[in-house]
Amino acid sequence: MVKKFACFDVGGTFIKYGVVNEAGELLCDSKFPTPEDDCGELIPKLIAEKTGELKAGYALSGVGISTAGQVDHDKGVIIFATDNLPKYTGTKLAELVRNMTGLECRVENDVNAAALGEMWKGAAKGVKTFVCMTLGTGIGGAIIIDGKLLRGVGGSAGELGHMITNFEGEPCTCGMKGCFERYSSTLALVRSYVSRKRAAGEDISGISGEEVMERVRAGEYIANEVYDRFLDQVVAGIASLTHILDPGLFIIGGGLSNEGKPFFDEINRRLQNAIMPSFAKHTRVVQAELKNKAGLLGACYSIMNGI
Repeated sequence: MVKKFACFDVGGTFIKYGVVNEAGELLCDSKFPTPEDDCGELIPKLIAEKTGELKAGYALSGVGISTAGQVDHDKGVIIFATDNLPKYTGTKLAELVRNMTGLECRVENDVNAAALGEMWKGAAKGVKTFVCMTLGTGIGGAIIIDGKLLRGVGGSAGELGHMITNFEGEPCTCGMKGCFERYSSTLALVRSYVSRKRAAGEDISGISGEEVMERVRAGEYIANEVYDRFLDQVVAGIASLTHILDPGLFIIGGGLSNEGKPFFDEINRRLQNAIMPSFAKHTRVVQAELKNKAGLLGACYSIMNGI
């Protein structure tokens, strides 16, 4: 009989969930709002409740969870979470869900889960070594080497957004200066554009990344100048990672990846000129394929291979 798993993807706004079988088929899916407080108590309870509801229709073999925050994968504990998930830090998520459902449970960081999903059923299918990046409010990252996540000694490897690309640069929310995400995230693009427009006497506070890109496509001079600099910053970070890791493949997801072929063609063109020829011939950057399903499929892959 094909095994089925209850899978959850915990974000700052919604918790997506569904049933995924061992063939990678999403049999059902939905979402509910993430609690605004007491996440350490409420999230495990809500996951257990939804798992109970799913049990009524499916014979479940386990629970897989993808979640925002730094995760101790072996213990299933949330090492650290931002204020987007209040009182979530320190939550023994796997243990609590296991005790409440009677099912084995595995917990994975959300970007790591997305990378596992892309390796299993997405843009990295058949590939054993690659880097996964998300360009959004910040930059998330995961590194897969020979089919396994590179976790690091403390379990937090892959914090690509906090690679320092300008040691005298802007202060970052992590406490450092000049982090990659201060220059190469969607938020960085918006912030740079707003700053340039303000200097030109126009206040456009509240503009979104999508709106900036609309102005780029419309040919606005300042928007294109800011975007050109932004692309250089993104490529500089990818070039450094290429020379350190030589992964061959970079998968990019997040809001800006929705720009599709023009975005990726330009990134690849610039990257070819930013890395040594011996790397250029086998290195490419592609769009993530699984989009909103990546976390659920990655959570399934994690629990499926852990029991």
